[in-house]
Amino acid sequence: MAKIKVENSFIWIIMAAIRIYGTNFLKFGSYMLFPVLGQVLGILLVFCLSGLFAAYLPDLQDKYPAFRDTTTVIISVIAITVPGLLIFMKAFWDYLVAYGALNSLTDGFLNTGRIYDYPAHNATITKRAIPYMGLWFLYAIFGLIAINPFFWIIGAVFFIYFILIFQVFSFEPGQSPAGCFRRSFELIKGNCIRTLLIMLVIGLFTHFIFVQGFSVIFDFTRVTQFFCTLFEETLVGYIPIDQINNTILMVNPSFNLITPTKAAEFIVYQLVAFLVIGFTLPLRSVAWALWYIALSEASGTGVVSKKGKKIVKKVSAQVLDRATRKYND
Repeated sequence: MAKIKVENSFIWIIMAAIRIYGTNFLKFGSYMLFPVLGQVLGILLVFCLSGLFAAYLPDLQDKYPAFRDTTTVIISVIAITVPGLLIFMKAFWDYLVAYGALNSLTDGFLNTGRIYDYPAHNATITKRAIPYMGLWFLYAIFGLIAINPFFWIIGAVFFIYFILIFQVFSFEPGQSPAGCFRRSFELIKGNCIRTLLIMLVIGLFTHFIFVQGFSVIFDFTRVTQFFCTLFEETLVGYIPIDQINNTILMVNPSFNLITPTKAAEFIVYQLVAFLVIGFTLPLRSVAWALWYIALSEASGTGVVSKKGKKIVKKVSAQVLDRATRKYND
């Protein structure tokens, strides 16, 4: 199959991302299966097993005096929660790796028309695990600063300019974590509006339309009711709802009290949202990988401006060499 030519158009990027994701949905779904479901399984194991232990602890203390010792209880809790935590941590790490590996998968699809060899694509990230963790560390610091109400506006603006940091990391191995932020800023500069449009459209689909759609399907098939009943009888029972209500009423006396049913419904909705957003990560990653390739190629060969005039941006010999080797090999 001939290599797919990436066009420098935000409409083309959106349509191409949806087409690539849709035609390879099962393959992307199998790739994201453990990173998404593993996190859910790990958390459920931690809460359910620790909750059951707490519920049966009085009986255990009556039958086995050893459980009356605080040290024994602590060791038991650790032994019960460790398996779930290990599953969660492994799945969470795989999810983070997917942020970078999906860019390599996209590049492979553009060149071969196939989605395959997941371990090889994962290796493009795991072989550089330390700088990759450094990139996430810098991103976390940026996120902590951006959630401050005083920095919401400027944080939102810089979030647009830093949207391609994981694509830069994947496609330009020579970049440092800080260099990924700088390079992303350079690529987005002059393309902010189109980047924002891609972000809004893809975000609308993956964070709202798909979430609401699957919520309606789950409601119609009574899956929501099943899990609401299950969680209300298990997880919600370990949530101190009365204490939470009392604390909130002290601040806002007109607040509608939280009930076990409402708490269960909230948990189910959040679970559906997490699953949908997790499984649609490939759609977002494909879109940003395509956008990176389009902007990167345009920065080296020139791009037509809105006024129809051709703009030629200067790039370093190192960047040109990387682009040549990457896309012409």
